[in-house]
Amino acid sequence: MIQNKSFTVALLISTYNYPTALRVCLNSIKRQTLMPNEIIIADDGSKNDTKEVIEQFRKETSTTVKHVWHEDKGFRLAEIRNRGIIECESDYIIQIDGDILLDKHFIEDHVRFAKKGCFVGGSRTRFSEDATKEILQLQDFTPYFTYKGLEIRENAIRCTWLTPLFFNKKRIIGCNMAYWKKDAMAINGYNEDIIGWGHEDLEFANRMRNNGIVRRHLKFCAIGYHIWHKFQPRIDDAKHLAYARSIYGSGIIRCAKGIDSHL
Repeated sequence: MIQNKSFTVALLISTYNYPTALRVCLNSIKRQTLMPNEIIIADDGSKNDTKEVIEQFRKETSTTVKHVWHEDKGFRLAEIRNRGIIECESDYIIQIDGDILLDKHFIEDHVRFAKKGCFVGGSRTRFSEDATKEILQLQDFTPYFTYKGLEIRENAIRCTWLTPLFFNKKRIIGCNMAYWKKDAMAINGYNEDIIGWGHEDLEFANRMRNNGIVRRHLKFCAIGYHIWHKFQPRIDDAKHLAYARSIYGSGIIRCAKGIDSHL
């Protein structure tokens, strides 16, 4: 648990109908060198087997665990993340997906590089499909740099003294990012008009930047290992990407449909 710090930390995890991956993700949280103050699981309409995984995890940790769920009406990641942000009582939110395994220093690294007036995007490495099958069978797996099933292996290197050299790299991925709750509230959270797969994280980040919040990239620390999964349909990918890119420099800070819809 984070102590002797000037801020508290929430880990916000989004998930949808992948309970075996979520179980592995939650197991990796138990090995953290620094535990968050609370864990919020933002569930985009999963079935009961996901709820059962969460209930079991509650029994295995002393950290507060909240399960935020809404009905499955298609891909509504922006909305369920907003609902999760509302439930966070902490100052700083570290955001991942439920198919990410965390290096044991993940929370510690994010806390080390948290800075007022900034938000951060991290890196990720990936497991191959064959490696994923093996890991999901094991359920409790500690990832490491030399593991044979890794792709983008360089992203599994942890060397924190190098991290500041890459702060200005232009990269944001929603499965490994962090921001101050007050900054997310100031821009009205995620844009819920973005329905279906694609670039809600970039649009969110660009409105943060429009509001004067500095983007920083974390490389060689806060390592996330992405479990293989089938791709979501990307019908509106190009449209969403063009819109997200158009936001930066537009002066738009608050989205019309966001967190305010749920308060």
